[in-house]
Amino acid sequence: MFNKPKISEVFTPRMSEVNESMYVHRPLHEKLLKRATERNSHTLIFGDSGNGKSWLYKKVLDDLNTPFVVANCANASRLGSLTQEICYSLTEPGTVKKLGFSEEKAAEIGAYFAKGGVKHTAEYKLASEEPLLEAFKLFHKATKDKKILVLDNLESIFESKDLMAELADIIILLDDARYSACNINILIVGTPTGVLQYFRETKSSESVSNRVIEIEKVARLDYNQVRNIVEKGFKQLKVTLTDTSLTEISEHTWNITLGIAQRIHEYCELLAYEIKDNNWKYETQLLNESDTQWLIQGLRHSYQVVESHLNSRETAVSRRNQVIFCIAKIQSHQFDSNIIDGLIRKEFYSTIPETNMGIGSILGELSKGPNPLLNKNGTTNLYSVRDPRYLMCIRIMLYKQSHGQKIIKKNFSR
Repeated sequence: MFNKPKISEVFTPRMSEVNESMYVHRPLHEKLLKRATERNSHTLIFGDSGNGKSWLYKKVLDDLNTPFVVANCANASRLGSLTQEICYSLTEPGTVKKLGFSEEKAAEIGAYFAKGGVKHTAEYKLASEEPLLEAFKLFHKATKDKKILVLDNLESIFESKDLMAELADIIILLDDARYSACNINILIVGTPTGVLQYFRETKSSESVSNRVIEIEKVARLDYNQVRNIVEKGFKQLKVTLTDTSLTEISEHTWNITLGIAQRIHEYCELLAYEIKDNNWKYETQLLNESDTQWLIQGLRHSYQVVESHLNSRETAVSRRNQVIFCIAKIQSHQFDSNIIDGLIRKEFYSTIPETNMGIGSILGELSKGPNPLLNKNGTTNLYSVRDPRYLMCIRIMLYKQSHGQKIIKKNFSR
């Protein structure tokens, strides 16, 4: 027991640096990203929040021994300038020390921006370079090899025409001889889809999409990858699990977390604490305790939203509850009333009337109100769940009666 690592050192949902002992390889994405860094072009990684994009690029770049600096688009949004955030990231004290920049020159650029110089480039010392170029040159002095400037959290500026135009200008500038001499490529990381299409449709940025390579979407982890995390984590914690118990935990975790990497670590961390409180012995009922804690600590609002859309009173059929239950069974991102209709006929065959079940109307209602459960595409009449956390809640809080066709809601009173 005394040799066990801390649970928070094994399951690390909020750890920014790569947890090497728990990293799950993504062979396709790693291969694509490695190849992209070898080209003289810029790269775009996108995927839903929490799916492990940051660990992916940090692992690959570290394995390649490629120097990189991360600029946060959220801070660029706060500052109103992507250039300013990049310069701050390249010249902040920690980066200076790590890459061996000139302390004096970095301080000079930092002071320039601190005085609001981003809007007054002409006031920069005549003997000095333009601040962005000067910051790039500092980065270049660390090594003559290929370097990566990571622009993380693109979603923070995606709705800003000015900041996206600034991003386009910077990408184009890197083809300029003065900038290209610094041997820096940009890696853009974020959740938005259609980024390249955005640039194609922006008249001033038509050539940007030709300079950026988009690698395949970083999707959720599959069952085997989730099992890998569960097995490695509890093995480090020296928890004895039979193959049956390992399968039970893995299937439950994969089902309720939807395979989202961050959520897997969150859930397993809570389960590990439940096991610890049980003298480090796993028992099936601990999954229910973990479900409760997970809802309380991170999904309480989502639970309330789902609960607000359930039938307000117990009925023999509770068709709306059946619809919501079946929504959580769908694997595809979008669906229509026919898909839900088919699932209800399969799951609740004894409740099917001879007349229409009104599935379309129920889906329409679920997409309305102050806290809608669904999004509706007005063009295709397809629906999607607004937030993956709603799906997580549905999979925890609703279950089908073992002997019958009725939906039961778990009540979490804590």
